[in-house]
Amino acid sequence: MIDLTQFYDIRYLIELGAFSLLAVIILGLSILTVYSRNIVHSGLYLLGSFAAVAALYIFLNATFVGVAQVLVYIGAVGVLILFAIMLTRKTLMEEESHG
Repeated sequence: MIDLTQFYDIRYLIELGAFSLLAVIILGLSILTVYSRNIVHSGLYLLGSFAAVAALYIFLNATFVGVAQVLVYIGAVGVLILFAIMLTRKTLMEEESHG
């Protein structure tokens, strides 16, 4: 068996594992966003995907981009999407009950 520590430092393997975990989380939440039947859950999965991308930016030493991702996408766009979903859904349900 090949000893990986002679080729790679343990810090490299930890970074590779953390990057791989974040990539799997991003892909999983993105797939759940697309295939979720409940639109509110889909919006929440999208926010989780944005948070994982922000963590990836911070992990790659792009701190400003990571913080901007949190403030702009999660804070503003995500909340706007969730409010739009909730308000539109209520309006559609009221129209169906009256019509």
